[in-house]
Amino acid sequence: MSDALENTPSFGGSPGEPVPEVEPEDLKAIWQMARDLQARHTDQNVGIGFEAMKAVCQPGANAQAVWYRSSMIWVLNQFAQEQLASWVEDGEISDAVFRKMAAIPMEWIGHTEREGLPFDVERFFRELREGGVQN
Repeated sequence: MSDALENTPSFGGSPGEPVPEVEPEDLKAIWQMARDLQARHTDQNVGIGFEAMKAVCQPGANAQAVWYRSSMIWVLNQFAQEQLASWVEDGEISDAVFRKMAAIPMEWIGHTEREGLPFDVERFFRELREGGVQN
């Protein structure tokens, strides 16, 4: 591994460590903030700073964990659209997805290659189906 990657600070936690659970409302707030920003800036890539994220979350929220878990919803929305379709209506993600993503066991990833996402995707969808909450 190159020195640049080895010296890059870890994001949120050490690779392999569990990502803290978050409040579903915080997850939904960050998700909506990102969607709104993307809608206003369709012709360019923009980012959201952690201070802005903290501002829409409840006091004491772990903004890094909220963002990380939110990014996993984005990945599913991009690459598992068929599986996620039962919980998406008119482009809006169901609250059940936010509740499940907020709590499912997940680990921080590092700078090394890995296969798959840092959580059990099959379990995620199985628990969504078992919850009986679909749009």
